[in-house]
Amino acid sequence: MEFAYGNFLSLGPSGDIDRYRFQNYAINESVNGHLFLPFAFSGAVATLQGDNLDAALQFPNIPLTRSWATDALNNLWVAKTTTVLWNTTTKAIERTLYEYWGCCASGGWNETGLEVQLNSLLDAVSGNIPGRRLHLDQVGNIPFTAQISV
Repeated sequence: MEFAYGNFLSLGPSGDIDRYRFQNYAINESVNGHLFLPFAFSGAVATLQGDNLDAALQFPNIPLTRSWATDALNNLWVAKTTTVLWNTTTKAIERTLYEYWGCCASGGWNETGLEVQLNSLLDAVSGNIPGRRLHLDQVGNIPFTAQISV
């Protein structure tokens, strides 16, 4: 049995996520409106504390990628990456394996490659999400002393 996977990438400013649409598995073809662009998606990595859901996109350093990369980083564009299993003969998507939404936060390039770091849109540690208040209905009676014996 053969497994083939690929990635779809949609990116653009907030509200226009489909400004650029790429896929990295059907060479010189358009799949579901996504043009071919060779790129790599590193996937999201979380720490044990759950505070870091960053991912990275690597592209070749070509005029097509340089044309939007600076704009994406300066204006915090949003990117959506979908990893799929696909059929090699029909190019049909058989199953969606993973979907990641991120904000283009940092990046850079050298003579051969260009990298864009994606930060999680919702980071519970550094995103200043309001804390949840504990209520009697949720947790029952809360002890008012540190001296609790079992």
